[in-house]
Amino acid sequence: MCGTTDAEPPRSVRCAVVDRVLRPVKSRVLAPLSALLAEPLGRHGALPITMAGLAVGLAAALAAALGAFPVALALWLLNRLLDGLDGEIARHLGRADDRGGYLDLLSDLVVYAAVPLGAAAGATAAFGGEVIAAGPWIWPLTALLLAAYYVNLGSYAVLAALLEKRGRGAEARGDTTSMVIPAGLVEGTETVLLVAAMLAFPSLLPLWLGLGAALVAATAAQRVWWAARTLRTA
Repeated sequence: MCGTTDAEPPRSVRCAVVDRVLRPVKSRVLAPLSALLAEPLGRHGALPITMAGLAVGLAAALAAALGAFPVALALWLLNRLLDGLDGEIARHLGRADDRGGYLDLLSDLVVYAAVPLGAAAGATAAFGGEVIAAGPWIWPLTALLLAAYYVNLGSYAVLAALLEKRGRGAEARGDTTSMVIPAGLVEGTETVLLVAAMLAFPSLLPLWLGLGAALVAATAAQRVWWAARTLRTA
């Protein structure tokens, strides 16, 4: 049941997302594969999976930039699979740590920026003798989406540091993540779907970019609102 406390996002924020519901499902689905890979990875832990995910994500961006959108879509979905798998492997090995969480988040940020840039480049180039989604709004909308990403990152990263300072960080809250990230309209699941739509339907790229920018900006605003309420308390 959704409720509100000073240590949690407001009801309207927490009930608008699906990551909280899907996380246990994802863990169950990935459990057999993470158990299979855990032993071969051994002392290396989940780091090779994180780095593989980064490489695959950058390959998705390159494929999109070259106009190979079906390939880019497949690589994007593989990147998301690897992103979920590395955390499960780390927990299976009992080696989930701050370094792994930091590198995982950083690689996500790189891929989240690279794939829309690749899609914008590919969508304005000739593919199969036709021009896909050509138009003067592609690059301004791409810049708007990346700006929204930037503000959204600040909305939770600075907050996470302040909560750690107050002894109310992820460990104190019993979170399995490395940092406190308040819930919002756009989280992991929504990002997967939004970027998948960009790559599956590149002719509608201006729509996806504009919608993504608006939703991510709204998410940042939600987190700022929550932070303003939360940080008033001692």
